[in-house]
Amino acid sequence: MRVFLLVSSRAAFAENPYVHAKALVASLLYSNGIRADAEFILYLADEGSAVRVSGASVRSLFPDEESAAGLLRRALRGGRHPGVRLIKGVELRELARRPIIDGGPGSCRPPSDFTYVAYMERSVGLDADCGAGWGQLPPHHQFVVANIEADRAHYL
Repeated sequence: MRVFLLVSSRAAFAENPYVHAKALVASLLYSNGIRADAEFILYLADEGSAVRVSGASVRSLFPDEESAAGLLRRALRGGRHPGVRLIKGVELRELARRPIIDGGPGSCRPPSDFTYVAYMERSVGLDADCGAGWGQLPPHHQFVVANIEADRAHYL
């Protein structure tokens, strides 16, 4: 299972929901559909809550930013959507599975199962097992590159 974890805050989401929406789309969509072997988690560090979107069960996830942002907004308000779950009172470390990869210094490449963490808020962090060196990229680009690298390792 590929887990893409975006650490953010309610204020950062309100300020720029489209960056969060791009990260969701980059995590779960590919040219022929939705990745069933992946999930996206938006963790709001200031609230200790998360929105989990499962690629295996989400419905009506489209590549445009507006509908993806709407899906996240609805979830944060407590609205229901297939494959989307709001989790309250959760700590960041409870959401990640090993190995944990982030954008820090290094040249780690994702194996078939991993958690990739990108940060919009650095108030809380995880101890990564290795860094991929992509931290200078926006979160959605980091997620795309991680998917490409994992696909290459799996199919080549």
